[in-house]
Amino acid sequence: MTTSELASIEGQVAIVTGGTAGIGQACVERFAAEGAKVAIVGRNREAGERIMGELKESGAEVMFLAGEAADASDMNAVVEAVDEAWGRIDILVNCAGGFLDAPDIEEITDEMWAKGLDWNINTKFLITRAVVPIMKRNGYGRIVNISSVAGRTASRGASLDYATGKAAVVGLSRRLAVELAPSGITVNVVAPGLVRTPRVGRHSEEHLAQRAANTPVRRLGTAEELAHAILYLSTPGAGFTTGAVLDVNGGAWIG
Repeated sequence: MTTSELASIEGQVAIVTGGTAGIGQACVERFAAEGAKVAIVGRNREAGERIMGELKESGAEVMFLAGEAADASDMNAVVEAVDEAWGRIDILVNCAGGFLDAPDIEEITDEMWAKGLDWNINTKFLITRAVVPIMKRNGYGRIVNISSVAGRTASRGASLDYATGKAAVVGLSRRLAVELAPSGITVNVVAPGLVRTPRVGRHSEEHLAQRAANTPVRRLGTAEELAHAILYLSTPGAGFTTGAVLDVNGGAWIG
């Protein structure tokens, strides 16, 4: 392959979960700009349809599919719809996730624990299980799972369920990388630090400024920077990279 072919996802089919905001939306927009066909998956129908409409106006080939990423039937339906429409699935980016407040272990309820794990690990497992047979059929696939710096090192500010789920993403991805490599499918992880997205609006500007000051690059990340990192792992040229964790955190944690 030429250098340009190694870096190109033009004409490939990508699914992005959590694609209606933040890092997921940035991925959708970047992949569409690179010429991929993109399925936007999310719970926010209004945002999804707005993003889809804007991208279609620019000439991109996109679709929006409403669904709960922690629901197996929803994700099976998403995968079936994409395969039926475009005949293949080359890339899966699992951005869907979320967090609650950060209670100590004695305060976290069974419901909070189950919901946190649903959001942060089941959202990766369920759609991956549905996508793998299609990728195997085509002998090619790129799966990128989004973890967090909270899943890489101890973070007192992260909720217990969130940190556990994000650490599990790494274990799931490494195990799958070994299983799927002979089928031409890579599985990798991107672990962001604190990124300025709508989700961080729950923090005060004072808190965000303090976090930025404690980061070696002296700022927060951007969703576009994360999308750029995710793009590399989604290209044909990343075929010899699997089971890896790319830490994109401004030097906040280096391990």
